[in-house]
Amino acid sequence: KVDTITGKTTAGTIAMPAGHVVQFVNGRVSDDRDATTSTSFVQLGDTLSITPKFSTSKIFLIAVVSTEVSGGGHTAYMDFGRTTGGTTTKPLSGYSGGISTVYQESWNTKTYTFLDSPSTTSAIAYFCTFKVSAGTVSINDNSANNMTNFTLMEIKQ
Repeated sequence: KVDTITGKTTAGTIAMPAGHVVQFVNGRVSDDRDATTSTSFVQLGDTLSITPKFSTSKIFLIAVVSTEVSGGGHTAYMDFGRTTGGTTTKPLSGYSGGISTVYQESWNTKTYTFLDSPSTTSAIAYFCTFKVSAGTVSINDNSANNMTNFTLMEIKQ
């Protein structure tokens, strides 16, 4: 039985085995409708931040987003973005088609995941990015049931 685990010299120096969650951040980052007609990735919704404890850690992102594509038969593309030290990177996957496509013309909730390797111990602000082939992609519909929920987990390597 253990009540407290602390480092021998300081509390922040405990050696976690690879694959363990070092920290977990969760938040409802947006419930207001946001939309774009851009054919380039743009941020929709707010950010959620994490400061990795180890530069070798990976950050596992999970976003649950309510989306709608309007304009008839158009496609939207989803990816993540991040800002660290004033530098913004989007899309994180590096793929022009993002990590997922969105086709539905009525509100639907999807879960998106991505494993990032930021190589830093500086604060990182993560966000969702979207673009469209044509038409409009919207997130959230201003209701309690349709909002963006974001989870970030630092995974020890």
